[in-house]
Amino acid sequence: MRIRIAAKTAAAEDLPVPDAAAGRGEVTIRTARETDAAQIAELATQLGYPATEPDMRDRLRRIHTRTEGSVIVAELGDGQVCGWIMVVSVTSLTSAARAEVAGLVVDRLMRGMGIGSLLLQAAVNWARIQGYAEIRVHSNTVRERAHQFYEREGFSRIKTQVLFGKKT
Repeated sequence: MRIRIAAKTAAAEDLPVPDAAAGRGEVTIRTARETDAAQIAELATQLGYPATEPDMRDRLRRIHTRTEGSVIVAELGDGQVCGWIMVVSVTSLTSAARAEVAGLVVDRLMRGMGIGSLLLQAAVNWARIQGYAEIRVHSNTVRERAHQFYEREGFSRIKTQVLFGKKT
């Protein structure tokens, strides 16, 4: 597999080609475009967060107007977006500023081929370029396979917590 890093993406340095992805053709790691909205929405739905193309197009438009984060996609040679990651800046009074993965998904038919690793490395590179010394990720307690993935990628468990929400 050849990896091509598109210009103006957070993945500023070359990424190693994972052995599991060898022979799958070219994969381009690049910044998401509004034209990717339908494919990103489908992948978000696979992750358990249903979204329509118009919803996703609006979200991408809003994200692109800000500098506190980036949406990065993995695109196959045929133009199919097979994965995405969103990384954001987090500033808080309770800890040092850092980067945080706000979402990561690879198409269910493409999992285990190293694409998630490429996307995660692109997010780490983005964090490094932004000057952050740390990147974190929240993962639902039921996503055991994801936990194993992050640990293989060098992340350590920090804590378990409960998330609350309220409509405004």
